[in-house]
Amino acid sequence: MTKTLDGFTFDLPPTPEQVIELAHQHRRNLDEAIFHQEIHLGNFCLAQRKRVYDFTRQLDVQQREDFYSLYNGELLRIADDDELHPVHAERGVGVFAIALVMGIIALVLYYAFIRNVVGY
Repeated sequence: MTKTLDGFTFDLPPTPEQVIELAHQHRRNLDEAIFHQEIHLGNFCLAQRKRVYDFTRQLDVQQREDFYSLYNGELLRIADDDELHPVHAERGVGVFAIALVMGIIALVLYYAFIRNVVGY
């Protein structure tokens, strides 16, 4: 039994080579879409993932997990590193920085308003 998705003919269940080729094709489609101003990337990616989702509904649970494991793993493997937004910068703000800012805000509020209201 075969099924077509984005121009590829898949066996059911798809072979690992077919899944990897689909991931590469989706990456190429995204690279091309980036340079077209009339394409909204969010909608483009959602539509692409929706087609994959609809395709995987025809597989049983284990086949679906294997498909997504291969597909997502290959997309991560071929992803470009973003030097402007490194992974370590995504950790968030440290607790010390938050406490320092809150302390500064408290001091400003104290000297600007509370001292005048209390009468010190």
